[in-house]
Amino acid sequence: MSIRNSILLSFLALGLALSGNVEAKTHPHRAPAATQQQQRADGSSQERAVVIHENDTPRGIAAENRWIAQNMPGYRKIGQALIQSQNGIYDRISVVGPHGERKEVFFEISEFFGRYNGKLLGAE
Repeated sequence: MSIRNSILLSFLALGLALSGNVEAKTHPHRAPAATQQQQRADGSSQERAVVIHENDTPRGIAAENRWIAQNMPGYRKIGQALIQSQNGIYDRISVVGPHGERKEVFFEISEFFGRYNGKLLGAE
């Protein structure tokens, strides 16, 4: 991926993530099939990250926003960090609640990171 595409993707992701107003039709996002793992995917840590099953960056970000709205009513985004590790690519989203409480939510984003309509950005 070229530096230009990386910069464009970064600005796109940041803008969409901080807007919180993105609407898109997406599939429900769940951890892999095992029931125990589904119960553990609460976003409270990298190990318990919510897995986003999308193949497009804007739709993936919309799914993150929707998960926060549905599972953390009244919370809003205040920051974001990208974490790349051996186990995958993660968004760590910082949120603040209606009474000022701060939390972090982890999303596993390997399926959509750097993709637009299923294609890697910068791939020819």
